[in-house]
Amino acid sequence: MKVLTNTFVDALTVKQARERLTFGQLAEKTGVNSVTISRIINRKVDTAQERTFDKLNDWLLGDMQ
Repeated sequence: MKVLTNTFVDALTVKQARERLTFGQLAEKTGVNSVTISRIINRKVDTAQERTFDKLNDWLLGDMQ
């Protein structure tokens, strides 16, 4: 499990807002379940599986189109 820092969640929130993506659209782009994305962005969880973290981190870094 990976710890989701406030900085990481803030970065997700900002990029999601800048691209005007719904949780569903973000889920399609990243391959992460929309419920999981919602729980992360709404700070209902503070850890994630490593593969989930990696998918979101790849999207943040611009590797996913």
